[in-house]
Amino acid sequence: MSNCCNEEGCQSKTDEKKVNAPVNGEYVCYCNKVTEKDIANAILEQGCSSVNAVIKATGAMKNSNCAVNNPKGVCCYEDMVSVFKKYYKPEEK
Repeated sequence: MSNCCNEEGCQSKTDEKKVNAPVNGEYVCYCNKVTEKDIANAILEQGCSSVNAVIKATGAMKNSNCAVNNPKGVCCYEDMVSVFKKYYKPEEK
């Protein structure tokens, strides 16, 4: 399993403007076709309470080639975190 979103991959070469751009495409993780709805379901229906749990539940960030697949040209991890924060409400658990 390759993952360009690790310490040696594209995460260390990110462009702040691209990373901070809103998630507005069809997918949050283009490499594995993970949508915002998939992430919301992992949190709200499967009970995921961390970004890593969401990544495992959705299959996001596996076999990554973000520089090619993600229209932003950067790792999707920051977008995963952003969407996670949008749906995870610990006070409601």
